[in-house]
Amino acid sequence: MAINKPLPDYATEFNSLYKITVDLSGWDKATVQIVTLNAGSLAIQASNDSGANGSTQGNATLATNFSSVQAKNLQTGTSVNYIYGAGLYEYDVNAQFLRLQGSPAAAGTNVYKLLIFNQKID
Repeated sequence: MAINKPLPDYATEFNSLYKITVDLSGWDKATVQIVTLNAGSLAIQASNDSGANGSTQGNATLATNFSSVQAKNLQTGTSVNYIYGAGLYEYDVNAQFLRLQGSPAAAGTNVYKLLIFNQKID
């Protein structure tokens, strides 16, 4: 039996910062759904560096040292490092933090909805 958890829509946060970072601790897979990507692309990145130091344990907001990772486009079955359009993208969780970063070349990258569905598999 699997445990699933849909997360709230991240569109407002993404459209104001052009990035989101989520803590995926304890999850096996995350499916990202982009509804209408208006411009540019989204880089898919991950990190285990929580930004912890002597005064904090760190968190998704402080996370740093991200590296490019792959997700699978569920429509085509191909692995991608960037999301260029609407669709579903599956990420096998291998790091604590997942970041979706708007393309530096397209500062106006916006989404209509950005949904994440987490799954823990038995």
